[in-house]
Amino acid sequence: MKTTDKAIFIHRSPYSSNSLITTFYTEKNGLQRFVFKGGKKKSHALFPLAISEISYYGRNSELLNLTDATLINPLSFQFNPIKSTIAYFAVEVLQKCVQQGDPDLNLFNLMVNEVDKLEDASNLHLFPVELMIQFAYRLGIYPLVDEEDMGYFNLDTGSYQHTDSQSQRCLSGEAVAFLKQLLLEESIEIPNKTIREEALTILLNYFSIHIPNFKNLKSYSILKEVLD
Repeated sequence: MKTTDKAIFIHRSPYSSNSLITTFYTEKNGLQRFVFKGGKKKSHALFPLAISEISYYGRNSELLNLTDATLINPLSFQFNPIKSTIAYFAVEVLQKCVQQGDPDLNLFNLMVNEVDKLEDASNLHLFPVELMIQFAYRLGIYPLVDEEDMGYFNLDTGSYQHTDSQSQRCLSGEAVAFLKQLLLEESIEIPNKTIREEALTILLNYFSIHIPNFKNLKSYSILKEVLD
């Protein structure tokens, strides 16, 4: 039976002379992989974070058959090197955080909102860090800050605390303080590149502790190069 669904494009790889293996995060059925026969002719719709209406068939299989992918709204960020790098980063994080065939409407809607934000954004310095914080919230691992003056972030418990813990992984410093401001939704001045990179690294390490198989993001090294 053919299924029509709204989907966010994640990844593609060659399958034959004119076909692709594609990965989408779908609204109804979560992460899914497809054989897309003739897909190379529709590559204009296959870029990271592109939102399409897709048609496919197949059941109870790790590899379904995609028959069509039509862009819902044209997006310009695929032609912007910084925004497109952020898009690659976003879909790689998403793919490592979800299991195939496990739908999550709230997470799907978050990604749709992030696509709109990325399309319209003029200042991108904080976008990756704020994206990771939104992911943490939707995945149920949002760091806890009970009191504003807590200066240590415990990566193991996912909470801020007043003192260091020798038996657990705790961090402090400017990047930790910056993250706390974002978590508390305080107004901030954008910090320098070093602090932003350190904050993002902290969040990636935090995810690697709490999300199985979350490691080795290939897009992160490229992201660091393109963001000033």
